[in-house]
Amino acid sequence: MAHIQGNLPLAMKEENERFFRHFVGTPQTSYGADVGKNIKLTGANVFLPVKLEELTEAEVQKAKKNAETETICEIEVTKDMCNIYGTLHGGCAAYIIDLCSSTAIVCYGLYTATDGTGVSSSMNIHWHRPITVGKKLKIISNTVFVDGLIRNAKSELRDLQTNKLYVSAVHSTLAGGSRTAALRKSSKEKAEKMNAKL
Repeated sequence: MAHIQGNLPLAMKEENERFFRHFVGTPQTSYGADVGKNIKLTGANVFLPVKLEELTEAEVQKAKKNAETETICEIEVTKDMCNIYGTLHGGCAAYIIDLCSSTAIVCYGLYTATDGTGVSSSMNIHWHRPITVGKKLKIISNTVFVDGLIRNAKSELRDLQTNKLYVSAVHSTLAGGSRTAALRKSSKEKAEKMNAKL
């Protein structure tokens, strides 16, 4: 996992990558997998409001719940991702946001030993500029609010070289139904084990 930069513990980076690849799936099992397989998770960070070393165990757990997690993904825009004008299709942008914003929420779940999986409830997207074929993008996603069943993350699609903002979005998810129950249980158990080792 050397390709994933950031301060999130290595085991959590590995688990987040596993979750990401699971949800991308394959062209035979999942919509958009031909695009999703080209998204690279390149960064995973956690930001805390205070230094944990100065806190009691109870205070540490409370501080972790107030953490913000961030992921950075990268992809190059190819022709099959574009509309007839040669710019990134809106539906493809939504697909990228769905996957990448979810990585930030899963990171939060791994870091706090809670369930970070879920299903989309809403997505609010703003297109600021067209993205043309050949552009290399970085997708920066941060948790905004995570509490119980409700999770919100924001994402920005930016030019990898110039940092120019193309698209911004807020993605809201809810704890999933029976289809993701086993995955959520597995995720929570692994997160608890990882946190016990920290």
